[in-house]
Amino acid sequence: MAILYVASEASELRPFAALLTGLRKLKWPLDYAFEGILEGRRVMLAANGAGPRLAAQAVEVAIRAVKDAELSASKLEAVVSTGYCGALDPTLAEGEIVVATKVLDLSQDETLDCAPIATESACSHGVIASQDRIARDTAEKARLQTRGALAIEMEAAGIAGRAKRAGLPFCCIKAVSDRADESFGLDLNKMRTTEGRMARGKIGIYAIAHPTVIPELVHLRQRARGAARALGDFLVSCRINPEPDTTRPE
Repeated sequence: MAILYVASEASELRPFAALLTGLRKLKWPLDYAFEGILEGRRVMLAANGAGPRLAAQAVEVAIRAVKDAELSASKLEAVVSTGYCGALDPTLAEGEIVVATKVLDLSQDETLDCAPIATESACSHGVIASQDRIARDTAEKARLQTRGALAIEMEAAGIAGRAKRAGLPFCCIKAVSDRADESFGLDLNKMRTTEGRMARGKIGIYAIAHPTVIPELVHLRQRARGAARALGDFLVSCRINPEPDTTRPE
């Protein structure tokens, strides 16, 4: 049996991967795909870019690969959306872990249930909102908070939808990378490719032409690294024990 963890970027998963044993690369057509062992359980890690569509594609690739393997040790038992999120609740600090009780798909105005996890580590529980854009300023974050969400992210809705169609339990565990009282001078939504991935080349060119954003980018990178380390430690400490589902359509 195996658990699939899906994030947007490889950097969100690498600290977690470093804590696994027997880590090896998977030959999947994704930006990042590895597997390892955590306390006797197989763990698969995948990153395919920002947004719900690319995240859902990562789940689809994993489901097909596991199905083709036809091994009981490879059978998926749960899918976890993980990575960074932006705080909407002003009490959340950078690096804090948020475990979703539900995911609010803002594009469909639909609420998706999340399977519970077991942990003794500190974290916040509540609704996480999901949309295909970065919440870049305090005004947008304040508006989103009125929907009853603690945090905002970009991939969970796509992952949850594909997991639901496969009859797989879904969890959402995120680390805060930016606070509710923070705005971005650089609009990262304009730095995405037509597929939705973050275009690092565009960001670099923009930074060269607008050097005032460089300190912000450096700060965000440092903040993201800290959030990824906190996330890796938490994922190792928590237990995902979904109830067996004998009617999976996959």
